Amino acid sequence: MRKKLLILVKIAVSIVVILFLYERISYDFQGFISAFNIYAQNIFIILLVSILMPINWLMEVLKWKYSLKPITKISISEASVGVFSGIALGFITPHAIGDYFAKVFSISHENRKSALGLILISRMLQMLPTLLFGLIAVYFISDFSLSEFDFSYSSSFALSSIIGFVIFGFFLLLYFNRNHPRVKDYLWPIKKLGLKLFVLLSALSIVRYIIFSLQFLILLSVLELKINLFHQFMGIAFMFLIKSILPTFNFLNDLGVREVSIAFFFEKLEVSVAPIIAAGLILWLINIAVPAAIGLFYIPKLKLIYKK
Repeated sequence: MRKKLLILVKIAVSIVVILFLYERISYDFQGFISAFNIYAQNIFIILLVSILMPINWLMEVLKWKYSLKPITKISISEASVGVFSGIALGFITPHAIGDYFAKVFSISHENRKSALGLILISRMLQMLPTLLFGLIAVYFISDFSLSEFDFSYSSSFALSSIIGFVIFGFFLLLYFNRNHPRVKDYLWPIKKLGLKLFVLLSALSIVRYIIFSLQFLILLSVLELKINLFHQFMGIAFMFLIKSILPTFNFLNDLGVREVSIAFFFEKLEVSVAPIIAAGLILWLINIAVPAAIGLFYIPKLKLIYKK
């Protein structure tokens, strides 16, 4: 019953997202088309964002390689199989379930159960910068005047968020110390990560978040938005937060969710959102659609059948 209810909620949210996106594009269709014309005249910008794409996914490949260190050693090429086939399968599954499937079946059979916990911790570490900057963006969008930035108050807000993450991590570690037989196989590799690997994975997650944000900022730079760079970054942070927590059932992965969330934020700044939606679609094509197409060639390399 709960699963059916969750599916209905995801479908409903997806329909709302699509309708909202359609309404915003229809309202300023000329601005939407003009934005694509601007990018057509600035091919260098598209090339620059495209060059950052493989660097972005290299961070994810390295995260997968080093997160597996407690149970097995794999090469960069082997890690690439799990990541890129995961992009392709995650492209057509809700909340990228296919990504879990691909990564699990990209390694040897005897390590698969233990890898699930490592996939989970890798995703949680990627959520840290998303939550931190996203919560700051939520503070901004809740304020009546985003142009007046109370630095001291916002710094306290950010500090409180960090303290909250630390407390959450503390209780998470307490949970990991449990010896429940049902979770022991999943948790023992996480306990073997160690501080050095944990810091490395966290750093790779932050670098990947920065590259994502930089790509979007580069695309927005040619639109001549009448807001400063910091507010643009806050809009991007809000987008990543909503994309990460909103339940959707969209066969095109996060297409639509990112555009709607960033449109909602920039509307508060009285900025025309149609060009920003166009920038979001271009970023989706570069960062998701192209890697997903590449990932199709990696799917046959998955180890679906166990061979001793």
